Amino acid sequence: MTNSIKISPQRTSFILSASVILYWATDSYLYLNCHINLMEYSTPVILYITAMILACGVLKHFFFRFITKNELSLSFGKQVKPLPVELTEQIKEIEPECPNAKDINPVNLVAESVVKQDYMDNYEVRVAEIERKKAERQADIKRVIHEYTTFVMTEFLSKENLEILHENIEYFAHGRPDLYKPIRSVLDNLLRSIDLMHFVWNIGERLSISLIDRATFIHTIFPHELKDASIKYLSKNLRTCGVCKIALDIPKTGDYHFKCMKNDSESDLDSTN
Repeated sequence: MTNSIKISPQRTSFILSASVILYWATDSYLYLNCHINLMEYSTPVILYITAMILACGVLKHFFFRFITKNELSLSFGKQVKPLPVELTEQIKEIEPECPNAKDINPVNLVAESVVKQDYMDNYEVRVAEIERKKAERQADIKRVIHEYTTFVMTEFLSKENLEILHENIEYFAHGRPDLYKPIRSVLDNLLRSIDLMHFVWNIGERLSISLIDRATFIHTIFPHELKDASIKYLSKNLRTCGVCKIALDIPKTGDYHFKCMKNDSESDLDSTN
């Protein structure tokens, strides 16, 4: 049982300090008035008590090691009463049965490990499948963007500049602005800033690229057409409405195709019919 009565360190320090002061005052009084040196009487007592404490500690340590080493059980006349038979049987019924090592079938353990391994194999296969579908979707998005670029930019660019624009779109999709190459639209059909802003917004939306990166792309690719516009201005006005040749093409959720391409294919089907 743990003793619940505890003396705080502060109170203990006060008691010890008061005892030292009281002893010092008594010793001084007896020495000055009665010429009695209290140390001559107290020193032997202190030494005797200290020796007894040390001897008790040594003997306790010796007997403890002796008893534990020889596994002695000293009951001092007290005997432990055996439990009733009924209570012993109830305890046996409550105790869970521990499976014997012989009862464990190693075949079952191997089967369980194989099943777990199958689970992990299926997980890895599923992850690979998801990554493959993402890569296929991304490749199809870029294919659609390149088709759209050729469709809307052919009347404004020469063949050489159109090829460079397709290369720049690949750098745009992979986050390599350091590889952008500037181009210029044909003199007799110059691209206006609103058309360029609509174009880069349309392709950037399908590639999930930020507005500032879209503005940087179009400002770097067409420096002549956008010489009077800053990147900050472009990033805030990519969806500006007005008279234009390249319209905004806002995709539906989950869709990345362009409406103008669908309308053109539908009109071709109607003409064939």
